[in-house]
Amino acid sequence: MSSTEIFAEPMLDTEDYLQKYKKQLIELDKKGLLPQLNLKLGYKVYSIRGSEFGAHKSIVLTTDDEHFVTVELGFIKVNGKKHIYPVTRSVDKSAKAKMEYLGKVEATGQELIGKAVAVMKRFGSYFKLCNNCQDYCNMYTEDIGLKHAQKLTDGDKVALAGLLAAIVAFLFAVMR
Repeated sequence: MSSTEIFAEPMLDTEDYLQKYKKQLIELDKKGLLPQLNLKLGYKVYSIRGSEFGAHKSIVLTTDDEHFVTVELGFIKVNGKKHIYPVTRSVDKSAKAKMEYLGKVEATGQELIGKAVAVMKRFGSYFKLCNNCQDYCNMYTEDIGLKHAQKLTDGDKVALAGLLAAIVAFLFAVMR
């Protein structure tokens, strides 16, 4: 996903729309990158993101510390309009050093994928500054039982900085 995306419409809720995503999963499975999705397993949950402000963030899942796959917000054009769209891709294990461990969950892969899609369906419109991939990751970690793993988004940080600036301005005005 490009970090230059500014706005996208909500996810479309149709079976045809999800066919491309199902093909992504089938390809990952053919390459041996997915565990058996119908078995309840222990999944380690990580996040990974770029370091710059507004950088894309993804959730990363693994059962064996060898095969890592993302659960992330992406985009697709449908009839000329950009919509948010689920994406799952492999991540090389060498990227583990850049990942932040969030916790462990016991679930089937089908449950985790289903929750990723369900969160995306209720996510609404994407806007880079206040409803973005960082917010999606927070919503997803809460849905899989890792609410404690939620982080301040860049939008939250901007809002807090604005609030702090307003308080400082108020104090200077009062103290004159």
